[in-house]
Amino acid sequence: MKFEIKKYNAHGIIKDIARTLGTASRTDCLEEIIELPKEYGTGKIVGFSFSDGVSLLIFNCQLKDDWTLVFENDAPAPLQFNFSMKGNVKHIFNYRSIQCQLNPLQGTITANPAGSSQTFQLPHNTEILFNSLLIDRKRYGEKIKCILDQMPKSLSSIFTDADAEKPFFYQSNYSLSIAGCIKKITGDKNEGLVRSTFLEAKALELFSKQIKQYQDDLNSPGRQVMLRKYDLEKIRMAKDLLIKELVNPPTIEELAKRIGINRQKLKVGFKKVYDKTINNYVRAERMEMASILLLHGMSVRQTATEVGYSNQSHFAKRFRERYGILPKDYLKSIRSKVID
Repeated sequence: MKFEIKKYNAHGIIKDIARTLGTASRTDCLEEIIELPKEYGTGKIVGFSFSDGVSLLIFNCQLKDDWTLVFENDAPAPLQFNFSMKGNVKHIFNYRSIQCQLNPLQGTITANPAGSSQTFQLPHNTEILFNSLLIDRKRYGEKIKCILDQMPKSLSSIFTDADAEKPFFYQSNYSLSIAGCIKKITGDKNEGLVRSTFLEAKALELFSKQIKQYQDDLNSPGRQVMLRKYDLEKIRMAKDLLIKELVNPPTIEELAKRIGINRQKLKVGFKKVYDKTINNYVRAERMEMASILLLHGMSVRQTATEVGYSNQSHFAKRFRERYGILPKDYLKSIRSKVID
């Protein structure tokens, strides 16, 4: 099914889609909503038109047929940030015949030259969660013109290109921070003004996070700090290595080299995923192992050695920090319970 999108704001886009479907959209404050008729699928498509030329589209649906959305208008196109959370959306940037598939946690940043088009293909029988943030370059660019020089030059030049003379296309795996922001957007259950106000704030947060990631993407891999989907596996590898080598764990620098990630990203990612620094994680795992060994009758000295402490006093101090009792007293309490 083909949709020709002539408007470049969320409300206009929703109405163009509704018109092709032969249905009506409804309005709730700043939100325009299409509840999909059963013959076309399930779910809904919503659009928000906020202040200063910022719009947000959310496709949360499952379609019975493939959809092709063609965005084409002679007017200057907005700067568009596209995010796939579920489903595989095909994105075609017709100006340069660029085609890409947006898998979950992947996105694009695009700016169409006036008079050209771009296409999004949504697959059928697949759960789709796809967001698009549209920024009117003339209106929003006027608002932020005093800080445009703080953006990467490639992006600031797009904002100053209010007549849409230049193309821009960028694809990336977006960060876990962005994924968390989108999750809050799509999971919001408020209504009316509360929902519109909350989502406007989140849309601007999403915009700022994507700009921040774009800046990070321009760094060499060794200097990038924002976490992407593929970084999660490396963080899990790091945790597994620490558990395997708990008695003599690698340094953070060694660990980063072994799993193929930069040191700063490893530290930040590990803390985000496991809610502990690497050193605190190792210490907690050692103390848990120590409590089990003591429970099975091992002496304090042997236990300290088994969990990687050559200094028994240091081990006792760490154990007390974790459990509020010295290991020798912990051992005594276990033995007394066994005798009783």
